[in-house]
Amino acid sequence: MSYNMTITAVSGNTKTGPIPTISRGQETCPQTCPFLRNGCYGEGRIFGTTHKYQKGHDRASMVAILQGARKAARYLRDRVVGDLLDADGNIDYGYLRTVTEAAAEVGLRPFGYSHAWRQVDAEQVPDGYTLNASCETPQQVWDAVEAGLDAVIANDRIEDGTMINGRRVVTCPAQTREGVTCASCGLCAKKDRTAVVRFMIHGPQVRKARAAVDAVDLG
Repeated sequence: MSYNMTITAVSGNTKTGPIPTISRGQETCPQTCPFLRNGCYGEGRIFGTTHKYQKGHDRASMVAILQGARKAARYLRDRVVGDLLDADGNIDYGYLRTVTEAAAEVGLRPFGYSHAWRQVDAEQVPDGYTLNASCETPQQVWDAVEAGLDAVIANDRIEDGTMINGRRVVTCPAQTREGVTCASCGLCAKKDRTAVVRFMIHGPQVRKARAAVDAVDLG
């Protein structure tokens, strides 16, 4: 099976650090995502052209590119842009399995986020993949944890230490500590963790993104 994506063996993104990344087109995103056409950084200057450079990749071609990762790389950041829906609007578990198998072959731990998490059956997520439910409210985090998923929350009003369904909120270390990146942190790649990673609203359209979160959280 071939999947449309853009694979980068060594990312130049300052937040992720020099680890491999994958991006997909927004056709894989759920229409319910509050950021879709409303502050998504996938529509910004850098990531907005992701769809133009996608190519069809199977497991073998993914492995071939990922072998170009730095020896020190431990993680694969899946879907910097894009989500998990197939052409029929269902969760593409085949995609998750392919990414997990390709990453394992080169010694990487894949992790990603999804706004389609309400459709996800946690038992069908491969053991070697950490799928984070992308949430905007504490209630969403509660629901995601109940569904057996790890959770992150984008919200500027949630404070560190807040407890939600037995999980403690921790702000993304890459946003609070100098020199920390996904490459050096790996918190979001830890499966079944006791932390909810909180992201401060960010991106090239931060005002739109903040308004989108407010519409969900305060609406």
